[in-house]
Amino acid sequence: LNPCGLVAKARRPRAPKPREKFLTPAEIATLWHAAGASADLEAVHRDYLRFLMAVPCRRGEAAAMEWGNVDLEAATWTQPGAMTKNGDAHRLHLHPLALAILRERHKAADRPTKGLVFPGPRNGHQIDTFHKIKVALDKAAGMNGWVFHDFRRSFATALGEAGIPETVADAVLNHRQSATRGGVLGVYQRAQRWPEQLAAMSAWGDALAAAIKGPDPAPVPQPDNVVQLRKRA
Repeated sequence: LNPCGLVAKARRPRAPKPREKFLTPAEIATLWHAAGASADLEAVHRDYLRFLMAVPCRRGEAAAMEWGNVDLEAATWTQPGAMTKNGDAHRLHLHPLALAILRERHKAADRPTKGLVFPGPRNGHQIDTFHKIKVALDKAAGMNGWVFHDFRRSFATALGEAGIPETVADAVLNHRQSATRGGVLGVYQRAQRWPEQLAAMSAWGDALAAAIKGPDPAPVPQPDNVVQLRKRA
């Protein structure tokens, strides 16, 4: 028996309040640039962090990602059931921003067909120094008060603001027990809605890419007495 079950309900600590923090694409862009500028991060840590920003997966799923489950030509990453939280195999579309990270790593690693995508820089094992990596990123970006899981919440929030249905966002996030995919609906509705997932991931990638690029510079004003010369036909 669980001895904690003997504690009266009135004396039990309250459940922690669900986190509500999410980051805007502009804030994620700040972290993106900081990851590339930090002298305290290894190259694999930079790529790992940027991949987490680009693809709404869990930090452990990205750390366990293997080349055998990545199809760079089809731009897909298939997560085996043993990797996911709910035990369901899951497929994710890799938009150009995420694909560029993986292609660069694949080329640098001499195009492997197996092994970890983001091996630890010292021992080659799965990355597990999450706190240390985040502290380095916070220092470089001058930001704090966020956690890795906020990237997933940021993805869902941005898609909601863009009018993407919640069912599609939940499908991308592999939320089997959510309100839109659980209960009776989850039992009878087994459609993966892949074309809509692909469109949602593309929209997220475009929003991030635009934020990372930043606004176009304003045109330099020309004096009124300057005449533009045109070439004769």
